[in-house]
This record gives sequence, structure tokens and C-alpha cells, in this order.
Amino acid sequence: MASYLETIRARCDEITEAQTQIDMLADAKATAEWSERLTPLEDRLAKLLTTIPPEIKNQGLSLPAIRNMLAGKWRGKCHPGELGIALRRLGYERRRNWSAGTQSFSALWFMRKK
Repeated sequence: MASYLETIRARCDEITEAQTQIDMLADAKATAEWSERLTPLEDRLAKLLTTIPPEIKNQGLSLPAIRNMLAGKWRGKCHPGELGIALRRLGYERRRNWSAGTQSFSALWFMRKK
């Protein structure tokens, strides 16, 4: 029969071990998030664009929508200017529509014609 003190020590060891596991998982998650954010924007954008179906790409990509999908160092999202530069480097061009009936201004990104 275990004494009261041995029971308390065993319980404390269990709690400490569980907290250590939780801390290790939190550290691994934080490391993964930062390594994602510190990966060059162009690489992250290319990876994201491969997941978007061609039908959606043909309709045009909105800069704010893409920006929300990418994590970044600037207020948690990627900087819009840097995103535009990265899109141009990957072969996209911005087309503006000033006469849309629902909006006064619209700019979508399309793959350049070859």
C-alpha cells in the first residue's frame, strides 16, 4: 500500500510529464508557423497557386483573397506590394475593370498569355 506522500509525488510526476508534452507540441507548432512565415513569399505563393483549381484561376484572382490565404510578417498577412511583385515574377498580370456594374473598380490577376 502506497503512502499518501508517494501518491502525491506520482500524481505530480504525471502532471509534470503531461505539461512537458503540451509545451513540446506548442513549441513545434510555433516553429512550424515561423518557418512558414520566413519561407520566401514567392515560394509560398507558388505552393498556394498549385492548390487553386484552374477554373478559379481563369476567372481571375483577387489580391485581398490571396493575401488572406498567405501568412506573412506584416500584421499576420503578406504585404500587398510584395505580393504583387511575387505574382508578376510568377507570370501573372493585373487587369483592371473600371466599368463593372457592381463595383466602381476591380482588379484581378490572370496568368499572362504566351
